[in-house]
Amino acid sequence: MDTLSNVYIREGGNLLSGARLTPRTFPSQYKNGVSVENAPHELGDTRQQEQIKQWFVLRVAYHHEQAAKDWLEDLGFDTYLAMHDAEKEMNGKKKRVREPLIPNLLFAHATKGEMGFALAAPGNAYLSYYYDHFRTNADGKNPPLIVPDKQMDNFIHLTSIDNDHILFVDRSQCHFKSGDHVVVTDGDFRGIEGRVARVSRQQRVVVELDGIGCITTAYIPKAFIRMKTIEF
Repeated sequence: MDTLSNVYIREGGNLLSGARLTPRTFPSQYKNGVSVENAPHELGDTRQQEQIKQWFVLRVAYHHEQAAKDWLEDLGFDTYLAMHDAEKEMNGKKKRVREPLIPNLLFAHATKGEMGFALAAPGNAYLSYYYDHFRTNADGKNPPLIVPDKQMDNFIHLTSIDNDHILFVDRSQCHFKSGDHVVVTDGDFRGIEGRVARVSRQQRVVVELDGIGCITTAYIPKAFIRMKTIEF
């Protein structure tokens, strides 16, 4: 399985110390993207749209993002965990540490049936759905939050860039200049699509993850920004 960029690789192939996730092997029908239509009857019948792989947002128990990621990948899932370098004070000394950019969240690419099977597995100790609190199903319940593929691609592109000034912020911290979508045309953030806003007193391009928050580039000069005529 290909490893996505900006992934914090575990050392020696072992889970984080103190982790209690026990790998559980799925039946071969659930691994490597095999269609749910060939899955055992335990999952029940699925509709055509439920056989499409989507990016699910998962809530992870505190400080267990990497352990949860490793466990899902052992089961054959593609996952993404955005990481960044942060400066922390430890024992009176400042130290740079590698940590999740968005704490307690993990992204997994799977069909609805595959994801449900994994979360219900006895070996799952720390993962649960992150629900979309802005929508309800026919039964009045909030569905699991799903990030559209193009939005996810843009998010992965941005958070894979090695730059200390990438921020994860609440939407209220973004002072948008307009509703226009733009693309960065030059520099380290070339190809990133989003909206121009002032964040931390700087002009940046903001990538929004619906239902989660905003990720910003570093400062982008006006000359490096081009308007997009079609929203993504």
